[in-house]
Amino acid sequence: MSTVPQTDATVEAAQAWSRFLASLRRARARLAQDPEARLTLPQYLLISPLLDEPGRTVGALAAAAGVASPTATRMLDGLERDGIVRRKASEHDRRAVALRLTPAGARVARAERARLEAKRAALFEALEPQERAQAARLLDRLADVLEDV
Repeated sequence: MSTVPQTDATVEAAQAWSRFLASLRRARARLAQDPEARLTLPQYLLISPLLDEPGRTVGALAAAAGVASPTATRMLDGLERDGIVRRKASEHDRRAVALRLTPAGARVARAERARLEAKRAALFEALEPQERAQAARLLDRLADVLEDV
């Protein structure tokens, strides 16, 4: 494993990374405390694909949300009890279970999508146009690098 030489720029980048991660954790906590939130962020990330593609399996939802299948199953159990999702045997594979949002669940998920999109828009509106373009490039690059690390 190679190491990056400790220059002023790498130290500054490491400090900025730490500040960014701390800010991200605080922002997630604020999102969770928002009285308008009807779902936790992990719940939303798990079920949001069902808005665009109903009938996905637990495994597909877990993979999309970046959680283990048993974790997704436990989360979906609670969401099913709350009337947000329903399970149905897959028409294509009798071993699989397809998930769908209930009408109430779809309303909640759409409202959560709009709430999060408004937060994201406010974040980017706080940046200058040049900063938005730079942020987009850097975030895409960081996403690519994180996939390889």
